[in-house]
Amino acid sequence: MNHWETDREKVETFMKKAVVARLAMCVDNKPYVVPVNFGIGEGVLYFHSGNKGTKVKILSENPFIAFEMDADVEVVRKDDACKWSMNYKSIVGSGKVIKLTDPDEKQKGLDRLMEHHAPGETFPYQEKMLAVTNVYKIEIESLRYKESGTE
Repeated sequence: MNHWETDREKVETFMKKAVVARLAMCVDNKPYVVPVNFGIGEGVLYFHSGNKGTKVKILSENPFIAFEMDADVEVVRKDDACKWSMNYKSIVGSGKVIKLTDPDEKQKGLDRLMEHHAPGETFPYQEKMLAVTNVYKIEIESLRYKESGTE
């Protein structure tokens, strides 16, 4: 079930709480996972990076990714080791990454990222930093939300 469409309000509330997303990428049949800060847009996520590195190289060759984020994670201890469990909320999704090149779109993506981590605040961006910063948009294609023992 694609929870992005069916539980959108619950999913967006959760995403606002999550701090880090993990991106899973693949190139030459080899997986690569990296944590990123993210921002939330309408049906999309935004993240940024420098102009070089493994993530940049992989995304230039294969823009299809999976992502994961979690929150409210807690180990539930029991006297019997076989009865230990976890409380958690998590999202696993997939999508296509698009590198933004238009300066206004890049700034919008960075605004969403900053809004996620510092709601209500505004930040100026130095043009020279915008020029050397990659900003990406993930077009969300599927998303699954799951929680256990958190309510």
